[in-house]
Amino acid sequence: MSKKQIGGSHYKKYVIEPWTFIRENLLNPFQANVIRYVVRYQDKNGIEDLQKIIHYCEMEIELIKRKKKKELPDDSHQKEEEWAQMIAQMQDS
Repeated sequence: MSKKQIGGSHYKKYVIEPWTFIRENLLNPFQANVIRYVVRYQDKNGIEDLQKIIHYCEMEIELIKRKKKKELPDDSHQKEEEWAQMIAQMQDS
């Protein structure tokens, strides 16, 4: 995969860039966002990126709690796989 990065160099120093790791492991959007912000916070937005990580974690916790209360259908795993496949297809085209 190319080491091309548009808009900064905060991912270039890593052996495996976050996007590659996310795609290869079919991670869901929550996992993808947390990984991106964890990897870049020291080189890009500092505290703001850490606050984003916390925000995504809080939203995921709320989603899990709602699922446990049966407020949401538990088809999220299937939707996560569909999302990962869609992202992979977009990247390949």
